[in-house]
Formats: sequence, structure tokens, C-alpha cells
Amino acid sequence: MHLLFGKRCIFVCNFINKVPKPAFKLLNIMILTRILTVLCLLFSLAVPMQAKTKAGKLEASNYTYTGGVKNGKQHGWGICRYKNGNAYYGFWDHGYKHGLGRIVYADGTMDLGYWKKGIFAKQKKRRFKPGKQVYGIDVSKYQKRINWEKLALKASATGSVGGSTAKGAYVQPVLFAIMKSTEGTTIVDPTFDYNFKEAKRVGIVRGAYHFLSVSSPVEEQVEYYIKNTPLERGDLPPVLDLEIAASTMKAQHAKVCRMAKQWLKLVEKHYGVKPIIYTYNKYYLDYMKGHGFDDYDFWLARYGAKPSARHWEIWQVSDKGRASGIAGPVDVDLFRGNFSDFKRFVEHKGIK
Repeated sequence: MHLLFGKRCIFVCNFINKVPKPAFKLLNIMILTRILTVLCLLFSLAVPMQAKTKAGKLEASNYTYTGGVKNGKQHGWGICRYKNGNAYYGFWDHGYKHGLGRIVYADGTMDLGYWKKGIFAKQKKRRFKPGKQVYGIDVSKYQKRINWEKLALKASATGSVGGSTAKGAYVQPVLFAIMKSTEGTTIVDPTFDYNFKEAKRVGIVRGAYHFLSVSSPVEEQVEYYIKNTPLERGDLPPVLDLEIAASTMKAQHAKVCRMAKQWLKLVEKHYGVKPIIYTYNKYYLDYMKGHGFDDYDFWLARYGAKPSARHWEIWQVSDKGRASGIAGPVDVDLFRGNFSDFKRFVEHKGIK
């Protein structure tokens, strides 16, 4: 019996308690019991239990929807793909877009913000267009459990994120997320499986990186990464995180470069696409530039100025970003191009 049933039974019992005692003695206990049972049943049927939101799929002449469904309508979080090429990713309330949501139009433009009963609530002082700059994040166990449905970067009125704008009143969409998968041959990030699956579910382009170790054979590190990293079509290329300690790089520079190149070649052979290299801008200049890595695309960390590598594609602009859905700070990344450029990059250089 649900809560409403119990409350109605209490009401009936209170009603019977008000019956005068002399009259009560004249009633048979069995009859009262049957009356109570019938009354409780009638009260329960009069107001049925509220329907629960369940994961489901809805199809209509102009859209296909997957996500939360309640009473045959979109409710909670879900994705609605329209036959005209538009797609909405976000929250619903009984069939209406309601709450945080991102809409991607067929012409490649997009918008992100808060909806109210199907109407997009534009912020009058906003001076940027979501999608003109393509922001992403990189995450690991340090971000703990992320609420991917609520994920959006805090931004200023001009659209910048991170640093002093981390508590801005505006939002930028997270359009890609790169997460730590493995390190060496013994460490799998404990949040990777959850993050990898959730990012796909909410329509965010995924990537996964391996942190290179000098203490285990490269072939075993490659096997470990492949075993634990189920990259699929539409994902970013594999990523090698190269942050070996400076003291080790100075003492074993040739060895580390050889190991990195071997990892890159073996992983490219397996996935069929050329990997991306992550490191710091100064690290690239000191240890990698001119040593056989310049034909690779780079994801470089440099706070305050653009990266200087010839083929940088992703720029880690801040480690102090703030986002709804994440409790603490998060690394913020910027793709080199707009949203249309990003889609072409994923199509041509991502996992096939």
C-alpha cells in the first residue's frame, strides 16, 4: 500500500472513533472491519498513485525522443532528435523543454541556456553565441562523481570561462570531454567507466588518455590501454599524456622519446587513427620540439597565452574552471576552431 492509501485509512479510523460508544456497541466488529476495508479501497481508487518517471522512447511524425518519460510525455532529462535535423539535449517537464538544455540546429549553429515551459529564456546581456568557441573539459578521479545531465561551464557575459570568470552568471556548453583511462600497466582511473558511458549518453564527444610510465614495457602499456578503453566511432583520437618528471626527461630523454613514439605507433595501428599528444607548452619546447613529434596533433596546457606548437588542436586554458554538475574546479579546454570545425575534426581524425 502506498502513502496515500495509509493516510486515507487513518482518516476512516478517525471517523469511526467519533461514533458514539453506545451506538458503537450495537455494531458487529466484523461488519466494521468490512466497512473499513471497503472504504479504504474506495479512497485509494479515487486518487491513483502518481506515475513515476522511467527511461523510454517516444516517436512522433516529427521527432524521436529517448530519455525520461512520464504519463506518455517527455519528463526529466532526454534527447529529442527532430526530423528537420535539429536536436535538443536537456531537461523536460511533462512534454515541455524546461530547465537547462542545449539545442543544435540543422545548420550547425546551437544555443544553450534555460527553458521555461518550452520557451527559451534568453539572457539580454549575453554577448556571445554558444558554439563559436568550442569548450571541453578533462576529468579524472579528482572530479569525483559528475552529474553529466547538469553539466555546463560557468562563463562571463563575453563567454570566457575559467579563472576570474569561473563564477559567471552565464553558461557555455561542454562539447567534448577527455577523461583519464589508464596509467602504466596497473592503474585504471576509478571514474573512467562511469564518465565514459555518461558522456556518450548525454551527447558529449568523448576522448580518453593514457599516462605514460617509464617503469613498464610500452607494449604492455598499449595492451592495457586498449583493454580498458573501448573507443567507438565518433570519439576523439586516443591521447598520450606525456608528463614524465623533468629530472627523468633530462637523464633519459632518448629513452622516453623512444617509448612515446612506440606507444603512438602501436596505438595508431590498432585504432586506425593518429593519436593526440598532451603535455605542457614549456615541456613541448624543452623536450619534444624537433624530436620527431611535430607531425602529431597536440593538446597543450598553457595558462595566459596560446600554445606555440605547430599542430596544436586543443588548448588547456585553465585548471580553475567551474561547472554545474561538478563540485570542485575542473580543467577547461578550448578547441582550435568553431563548432563546425570541431565536427569536421571528429569526422576526419576521430575514431572511425
